[in-house]
Amino acid sequence: MKYRIDFHVHSENSDDAIGSFQEISYFARRRNIDAVVIADHDNFSLKEILEVNGVHLIPAIELRTLVGHVVCVLPKKHFNPKAAYQNPVEVVHEAGGYAIWAHPFDRIFHRSGGQIFPDAIEVYNSASFLFKSSSSKAFSLAEKLNLPMVAGSDAHIPEDVGLCYVEVEASSVDEAIEKVFCGKGLPYGSRRPLTHMIKLTAKRILKKIH
Repeated sequence: MKYRIDFHVHSENSDDAIGSFQEISYFARRRNIDAVVIADHDNFSLKEILEVNGVHLIPAIELRTLVGHVVCVLPKKHFNPKAAYQNPVEVVHEAGGYAIWAHPFDRIFHRSGGQIFPDAIEVYNSASFLFKSSSSKAFSLAEKLNLPMVAGSDAHIPEDVGLCYVEVEASSVDEAIEKVFCGKGLPYGSRRPLTHMIKLTAKRILKKIH
C-alpha cells in the first residue's frame, strides 16, 4: 500500500504550537495522511510510535544547531538537545535516529554555520518563507549531496498537518520510514495559507496569556 508521511509536525508540547495528538490525527485523516512525525522543539514528546485514530505518530525532536534546525526521527534513546548544537548528525546517530536537515534555506532559520551530511534533506516545508525559492534550493542541495528528500508541513496548528508529505510504497509504517531514508519516497508540498498564519499568531498570544 501507499503510505503518506508528514515528516515535520509540532504538538502543544512545543511552546509556540497548538494541538493535541487527537487533533493532529483528525486533520491528518482529513488529508489522507497515514503517519505524522511529532518533532517538538527540544522536547521528546513520544517514546515510541503511537497510533491515534488510525494515524501513526512517530517520535522525533527538532534541534537548534549550528547549521539551523535538524529533526531527529525515531531515536532509540533520549539525549540532551543542547549536546547536538555543534555536531547534530553525530549525536542523532549515537541515539540511533535519522537526521533530517529541516528547511535548510528558510531565511528566518537558516544559519551559515557550515556543512552537514544528514540522512535526508527537507525539500518542502509549508511554513518556509519564500516557499518556492527555499524549496528549489533545498532540492538542489539534496541532489548535490545525493541524499533522500523528505517533506514536512512544519505544522504549528493541526489544520496545517499534511500540507507537505512523502509518499512511499510499503507494507508497514516501519518499512515506509526505512524506504524513505533509502531514497524511495516521493515528496509533495504546498505553502500554508496566509489565513492559517494569522490564526497561529492569535493562538500563540492566547497560549501565552493562559
